[in-house]
Amino acid sequence: MVKDGIDVSQYQGVIDWETAKQYIDFAIIRCGYGQDIPGQDDKMFKRNADECTRLGIPFGVYLYSYAQNEMEALSEARHVLRLIQNYKMEYPIYLDLEDPRVGRLSNDQIERNSRVFAEELERHGYFPGFYASYYWWRTKLTGTLFKRYTKWVARYADELGPDAALFDMWQYSDKGFVGGIDGPVDLDYAFRDFPTEIRAGGYNNFTKEEPVVPAPENYKVGDHITFDHVFISSDSTVPLIPYMNHGTITRIQEGARNPYLIGDGLGWVNNESITGTMRYLSNPTYRGDSFVDALVQIGIDASFENRKRIAQANGIDNYTGSARQNLELLRLLQEGRLRQ
Repeated sequence: MVKDGIDVSQYQGVIDWETAKQYIDFAIIRCGYGQDIPGQDDKMFKRNADECTRLGIPFGVYLYSYAQNEMEALSEARHVLRLIQNYKMEYPIYLDLEDPRVGRLSNDQIERNSRVFAEELERHGYFPGFYASYYWWRTKLTGTLFKRYTKWVARYADELGPDAALFDMWQYSDKGFVGGIDGPVDLDYAFRDFPTEIRAGGYNNFTKEEPVVPAPENYKVGDHITFDHVFISSDSTVPLIPYMNHGTITRIQEGARNPYLIGDGLGWVNNESITGTMRYLSNPTYRGDSFVDALVQIGIDASFENRKRIAQANGIDNYTGSARQNLELLRLLQEGRLRQ
């Protein structure tokens, strides 16, 4: 379902949000620009955010970036964090990448700056994304990082084009007119159900909705699960404290008291000892530099085909098993953020 929205800043002046609400489904509000300096806050941000909150208009925010290095990118992230801490936002927190000074940086430097921004937002429980022109998405924002976050594209045309599926939001005009706003305003389409996803995930200051625990019969070989104790055999009645509280089911012995074997012999578990399933793989204690060894250590199939599948789930579509790709995947695994 496509949603109609606008993005605004202080340049739209004092908005009559009660009138505007009749014409839009959501708004993206500029909170400021550049580093964490109060003088660079958007002068209308608080009023706009307060009005959207009061009227129940779903909204997200964006910050216009000037960052030239990682330190400045971190300051920009903290600029956003200072301003949004008291708001519940059903749309992402975007970094606006379009300034010519940013454009003169190398693609690698832009990606490093963007990583710092996104990971700082994620660390505080927010849902980050990036905004840029169609040209920038094709020529500058080409690194692996940008495949992991939501993309908002600016392209003023009747159709988004053959790459439409790559983007979750499209700014299709900068000359729109909406009731309640004097003068032109940017118009947007959202193709992704951000409100449901952000609320359910507990992002952007919402309280996370507890996931539904799957029925016991849904556990199968290949599930990566968490558990609070294990047994030495499939028929043992003596629970043991495991040295690791998660692993992959590699075998199921039907009718056994503890039917699920974890890894190559970490132990056996039953429905009562299983505490849930994991969407992300984690190995924070691994200190080596081998992605294969780190997977094997937690009982995950480390074959090339499975690594390729994991790589694709984490935005690496052209996985070849290179050292650079494996180190990126290893970093996510050590941080507990490797998607299965």
